[in-house]
Amino acid sequence: MRHCTDAVELITAFVAAVVGGLALTTPISLAWARGTATLEMELLAHNMPRATAIGFIVAVMAAVFTCTADSAVVAWLVALFGTVVLLINHVLGRSFSTLAPLTTLNDIDSLAGGMLLGGLMTAAGRHMVYAGAATLGALTSIVVGDLSVPGIGHPIAPDLPTDIVTDSPPLWLLWPTAGLVLVCSLLNRHRRRESVIAVELPLRPIIAALLIMLITLGSSEWLVRRGSTLLEVLLVAAITVVTVFVAGLLLPGRDGVIVALSTAIAAVGGAIVVTALSGWAVPLLIGATVGGMMLGLYRPMPLAGLAATAVLGAFAVATARPEGLTPAATITGSLALALVTGYCFGTAQPIQSPSKVLALSLLFVPGVVVALRGRIFGGELDIPRRYRDPDRLLSMVPGLTAILITGGCALVVVLLHRLRTEKSETESADAARPAAR
Repeated sequence: MRHCTDAVELITAFVAAVVGGLALTTPISLAWARGTATLEMELLAHNMPRATAIGFIVAVMAAVFTCTADSAVVAWLVALFGTVVLLINHVLGRSFSTLAPLTTLNDIDSLAGGMLLGGLMTAAGRHMVYAGAATLGALTSIVVGDLSVPGIGHPIAPDLPTDIVTDSPPLWLLWPTAGLVLVCSLLNRHRRRESVIAVELPLRPIIAALLIMLITLGSSEWLVRRGSTLLEVLLVAAITVVTVFVAGLLLPGRDGVIVALSTAIAAVGGAIVVTALSGWAVPLLIGATVGGMMLGLYRPMPLAGLAATAVLGAFAVATARPEGLTPAATITGSLALALVTGYCFGTAQPIQSPSKVLALSLLFVPGVVVALRGRIFGGELDIPRRYRDPDRLLSMVPGLTAILITGGCALVVVLLHRLRTEKSETESADAARPAAR
C-alpha cells in the first residue's frame, strides 16, 4: 500500500509541476483569442512577462507560507487551491473572454499557476525523489511551452497535440491533475507536527524574489524600449550579477548558489534556443535533463556546471550567424543545454523550497539576453560600423553577454561559499527542516 502511495505522489509531483509551469509559460489559452482585436492581443503579449513575474512572486510567497506552516497537508491544499482556480478559469474562460479582458484572465492563470507551483515544491521537498520529479516537471513545462509558441517563420510542430498549442494547459491535463492533487491532500492529511503556523513569515526569500523579478524584468524592458549600446548591455549584465549576489545573501545557507546557476543557464539558453523545436525533440530533452540531474546528484560541483555553461556560451558565439543558428546547431545546443540544466539543478540542492522556486523563475522570466534577441531581430542594437563585420558581431552579442553573466555568477558562487560556511548552512537546514513525515 505504501508503494502505491509513493507512486501516486511521485506522478503527481511531476504532472502538477508541468501544469503549473505551463500556466506560467503560456499564461492564456490561444483558443480564447479568436476574433480578438489586434490591440487587445498586443496588450496581452506586452503583459505576459509581467504576469509571469507576478505569478512567480506568488509562488515564492506560497512556498514561504507552506514552509512556515510546517505541515504536508497545508502544502498540498495550497497546491490544490491553485489547481482548482486554474481549472475554473479554463472551464469558464471561453465564456468570459468576451466580457473580461484577456489580460485579466491571463493574470488569474499566472497567479493560480504560481500558487500551484509554490505549494507543490514544498510538498514534494520532503523527499529527494519527489523534489526531483517536481523540478523535472517544471523544466519540462519550459520545453512544451516553447513548442506551444512558434517563432516567426517557424511552423508549429506538426506532431504536437492540438490542445497543447491552442489551450495550454489543456483541460484533459487539468482534470486528472486536480484529482491527483486532491488524492495527495487526503493521503497527507495526518502528516503534520504538533506545531502551529508561525505568525510572522520569513521575509528574506520574498524580498529576494521581489528584487530579482523587478531588476530582471525592468532591465530587459529597458533594453527593449530603447536603442542600446554595448556599454549599456554590459551595465545591465553587471547589474544582473550584483542582484543575484544580493539575493543570495538574503536566502538561507548557500541557497543562493542555485539562483546563480539558474541565472547563467537562463542567459545561455536565451543565446541558444531561438527557434521553435519539433515535438520529437521533447523525449530527448527530457532524457538529457534526467541524465544531467542524476550526474549532478552523484558528482555535485557547482563550478563545473558553470564551466559547462560557459562552454555553451562559447558554442553560441562560434555558431552565431546574422541569419540565425542552423537547425543542427540549435538541436545540438538545446540537448547540451538540457544536460547542463539538469546537472546544475541536481548539483545544488537548496535548503528551502522558496529558493528552488526562485531559481526556476529565472528560467521563465525573460532576462537581458532574451531582450537582446528582440533588439537584434529588430536591428536596433547600436554596433559601431567601424568593425569589419558588424552584422556578425551583432549576432555574437547574446553569446558574449551570456559568457560575461556566467563568469559573474561563478564569482557569486565562490563568494557565497566563502561567506557561508558549512556550519551556518547546517544550522539553517536544521531551522528549516521539512516537517511532513
